[in-house]
Amino acid sequence: MKTVDLITAEDNTPLLVENNATIFYTDSARSKLKLTAPVIESYGGKDPYDLFRKGMKVDFYDDSMHISSHVTADSAIMHNNKNNKLMEADRNVVVVNKKGERLNTEQLYWDETKHIIYTNKAVTITTATEILDGDGLQSNEDFTDYKITSLHGTVMLNDTKK
Repeated sequence: MKTVDLITAEDNTPLLVENNATIFYTDSARSKLKLTAPVIESYGGKDPYDLFRKGMKVDFYDDSMHISSHVTADSAIMHNNKNNKLMEADRNVVVVNKKGERLNTEQLYWDETKHIIYTNKAVTITTATEILDGDGLQSNEDFTDYKITSLHGTVMLNDTKK
């Protein structure tokens, strides 16, 4: 039985470790995003994944090759199963879009297949005129069209008295 256990045991050792990594993702010869991380550990098996223990940054590009948004987090995991392209970013997650709107949360998911980001954790969105808080969020992946769950916050109004 010990021999069988050794043969069938899953190895928890990374297949690849990359230091100071930069990865570009393209589609139809166009850059879609650039991911940078101090360390990426790649694991195989039935559910292959990449682990970003020391944090990561992702820059998303629009069709004109301008950065449309970026995400940073203290740690993340990217599932690379062909049926499950999902990244989970954790701790001090920050998303900034091209309008300068900023999302802060402790956990955020990016579904690469559906092109959405979402969380059911507390969120704070800071815009030029508002600070919005909520108990969750769903958005397109460039964070320009979002819906906040249980919205509450502070809105700055201009005094338009004549």
